[in-house]
Amino acid sequence: MAVAHRGPTSRGLIAWLGRIVGAVAAGYLGYVSIAGSRRLVHPDARPLEAGEGMAATPAEVGLRYEDVRFTTDDGVTLSGWLIPAGRETRAAVIVMHGFSGHRLGELAAFVPWLQPTYHVLQFDFRGHGASDPSPITLGARERRDVAAAVRFLLDRGLGPIALLGVSMGASVALLAAPDLPVAAVVADAAYADLRNPVANRMRGEGYPLAGLGSRIILLAASIRARARLLSPLNRVAAIAPRGLLLIAPKEDRLIDYTESLRLYQAAREPKELFVVEGAEHSTARWVAGPEYERRVLSFLGQHL
Repeated sequence: MAVAHRGPTSRGLIAWLGRIVGAVAAGYLGYVSIAGSRRLVHPDARPLEAGEGMAATPAEVGLRYEDVRFTTDDGVTLSGWLIPAGRETRAAVIVMHGFSGHRLGELAAFVPWLQPTYHVLQFDFRGHGASDPSPITLGARERRDVAAAVRFLLDRGLGPIALLGVSMGASVALLAAPDLPVAAVVADAAYADLRNPVANRMRGEGYPLAGLGSRIILLAASIRARARLLSPLNRVAAIAPRGLLLIAPKEDRLIDYTESLRLYQAAREPKELFVVEGAEHSTARWVAGPEYERRVLSFLGQHL
């Protein structure tokens, strides 16, 4: 029986199809790198305006406050509030918001139960809220924002100081803490590797090749921002001997809760892990309710 062989025509067709597929994939990844890196570095950040049912100032949740501004060592001026403690103390907590947000998101959620015990400083990261415009670098330069906030409190004679962040704010806290005179870090919904939330966002929006796409987006974002984007997994061990509390929303679809497990495994003592069952991204505080407050205040009481 004769054996059929692929002739020049069939081989040429396969090669032609291969070139078409390669060109489409290259075009898609090129588009992803441009559009994705732009969304990371220059997001549509929300202005400092209260949404429906949201407090616009600490006064609206019954707290005295001072409008403050301070400048980073690279010349970016940040805007924030200093809310004095409800008791005699010098201890303070810096509360930090997430990507493309601003300080209002954490005002009602955190400040009312922190303020009776601690001074609270809230500020908008560079490129967010009422702070100076700037490219977003997800910690590479935002570490300078945290350093400026710590200096501001120290200049006011306050301390010891803890960092408390949610989402991007949590990850920036992990990146910044090893180089700062802080006593403790609370990180709620932090990523260990920046590729995780980028890939998950791509999957959630229906983009294929999310794993490869996230790598390309981060490379393009680094070039666009002229900064090497960093992953907290490489820095978390250096937080010790400062206290570390990692909070992991179990049903988080943007930042897998296993990211907090990875950070916990890489961190050194003293460290704690609080997994909140049923919580999605940035909802652990509301889902866990009084238990969340108890865990955070107990942790801060040990380290401040």
